[in-house]
Amino acid sequence: MTRKVVLILLFVCSFVFLGTTRQGSAVGENVGAAGASQQTTLTSEQVQSLKDDLNKMRSLVQQMETNLNFVDTTQSPLKHQFQLEIDMWKLTIQRMDRQLQGGR
Repeated sequence: MTRKVVLILLFVCSFVFLGTTRQGSAVGENVGAAGASQQTTLTSEQVQSLKDDLNKMRSLVQQMETNLNFVDTTQSPLKHQFQLEIDMWKLTIQRMDRQLQGGR
């Protein structure tokens, strides 16, 4: 008898879980659409703030590259991971630059 109750409870919980994940993905899509429309209405203060943040990010990435040069010359997995993270930040900075250029 308890096995039947547990199975029914798991069955009901799975439906509840599936329903909430579907609603969450729909909400995420709506938020993404709203974010795209807000992106075109940046104020000059917001644009300047983004430019300042980008300059700080560039400085930090440069410091990361400098620090990476002091790591052992052999290609260790840790050094490779740091290089990948630097490359990821560079791509993020480039994408943000393009968005700022397109938003003007």
